[in-house]
Amino acid sequence: MKNFSTRLKLALSGFLGCLHLFVSAQVTPVPFTEKGFLFSDAPTLTYVWPAQAAQFTLVFIPGGEGHLGLTPERKTLGGFYGATLKPLSDSTLTHGLFNVVVFDSPAILPAGTDYPTSRQSKEHLLRIESVVRYFQDRFGLPVWIMGHSNGAASMTEFYKMLEKNGNPQMTAGAIYSSARNGSTFSNQTQIPVLFLAHEKDACPKSRPSNSWSVYEELKKTNSQRIDYITLHQGQAQALNPCMSGFHMFYGAEEEAYQAIDQFARQLLPKAQE
Repeated sequence: MKNFSTRLKLALSGFLGCLHLFVSAQVTPVPFTEKGFLFSDAPTLTYVWPAQAAQFTLVFIPGGEGHLGLTPERKTLGGFYGATLKPLSDSTLTHGLFNVVVFDSPAILPAGTDYPTSRQSKEHLLRIESVVRYFQDRFGLPVWIMGHSNGAASMTEFYKMLEKNGNPQMTAGAIYSSARNGSTFSNQTQIPVLFLAHEKDACPKSRPSNSWSVYEELKKTNSQRIDYITLHQGQAQALNPCMSGFHMFYGAEEEAYQAIDQFARQLLPKAQE
């Protein structure tokens, strides 16, 4: 009877732990208090998947027009986000190294013809900074930035702003994913960077050959760890190739999140691997 009681307590404890993870995934508003001409004071909504034993916090900047339309009542976030990002917080699928934060711009960010200049706007970059600071305080862990497609322009522009302001140490790592052509780092960048690209990405605005050129250039001046991972799995979809299929890692989600997990593990102190 005693052994049965012990097993029951352990099973209940595990169930409650899983339940805690489920209910704590939620929309979190981040106050925006910066003042500027035509700045909005609307909070920045984020969707958060916390991890039980996180070592880092990952802030993800979406591509497209950057506006997901989150509402405070949102209970789930699927698609690319649930399939590629959520597993980074789930120790049953990866090492659960990341609290994952999905950034939702309250304003639509036009994609532009040649380059998404909306991703350079002062308000947008300051919103990213406010989200980074908020979750640094909340979780007390190093923050990484991941930019996918047009989001990679946000990420590189944000990091260049930090460099200009003398505060590049605010972020501890970067993931440059299916990046928009023209998204570049400066020759002052000193940060670990994982490049992710699908070999069959058919989006003309996010060529793997372009991201490879950025990778090769960054290697010349960045002394931190830099890896380039080419994804091979997945499949195309009969939709806009810049919003679906290989570009969005459709069918290659596990290949992508395992690559991120492995890269992060290599940056942990040996005792924590």
